[in-house]
Amino acid sequence: DGKIPTIAVVAYYDSFGVAPDLAYGADSNGSGVVMLLELIRLFSGLYAEAKTHGKYNIVFLLTGGGKINYQGSKKWLEDQLDSLDGSIIQEASYVMCLDTLASKDSIYMHVSKPPKDGSPAAHFYKELSAASTDYPSVTVDSVHKKINLAEDVLGWEHERYSIRRLPAFTLSALKSHRDLQRATILDTRENLDIERLTRSTKVIAEALARQIYNVSGGNVFGESWDVNKRFIESWADYVTTQPRSPQLLSNKDNVLVNTFKDTFNKYLRDVKISYAVPEKRDPDFLVLLKFLEEQ
Repeated sequence: DGKIPTIAVVAYYDSFGVAPDLAYGADSNGSGVVMLLELIRLFSGLYAEAKTHGKYNIVFLLTGGGKINYQGSKKWLEDQLDSLDGSIIQEASYVMCLDTLASKDSIYMHVSKPPKDGSPAAHFYKELSAASTDYPSVTVDSVHKKINLAEDVLGWEHERYSIRRLPAFTLSALKSHRDLQRATILDTRENLDIERLTRSTKVIAEALARQIYNVSGGNVFGESWDVNKRFIESWADYVTTQPRSPQLLSNKDNVLVNTFKDTFNKYLRDVKISYAVPEKRDPDFLVLLKFLEEQ
């Protein structure tokens, strides 16, 4: 419904490591994918009932090519914003990107431009900080980093959206996009802290729910709709069953990607898949070639 505001939740699903066959990316960005899928499960259940339907549209987006300058988000934005038909994302209240959320008991809100007081993004940050107080070990902070267009590769996925003048931010346990946690073959399922990921998911889900339902304080979900640790654990197990280096996921019949599609269809409506074929004239195509040559 275009008459009500929209929030987009985004996570890329590929991983990176010096050895593609060992790039399992349990935390970077398996944790972002798992958290997004749990948010889908939670909010789809609430939105299925008219009495618990929120005051926002929610768009969920899983993107490929995250480790190649966020090609999936770039392609999707081009399709959405450059279309003559218009798009629900054009008037988005904000775009929330999820990236590497289980390595520390920290949630950093990375922004290219600090949100204005009273804006939806500022409201979310306020609720995020408030929700974190229920978990003393969790800290919340914001990090402002301007976009450096002189660099070949963007730091965070939200920068793709900020470039197109959409309010956007990335939530991560990492303070810097240069943290080596985002590109290590040691990022395996055995080293993923499920308790920490579940805790951070609860904080982020609660903050999002408080904003969507305009409620301050308390547990919006209650026991019946709370974050499900077993769901998180099973998805963490699944996404790390195979390495997710971009070139290993490019086949349209990839089992992992098709499983994501089936899961979206189970919980959501209007599910669409977009395939990206890079053009050789695109500067980012050269980044892609360089990436593949280095593997």
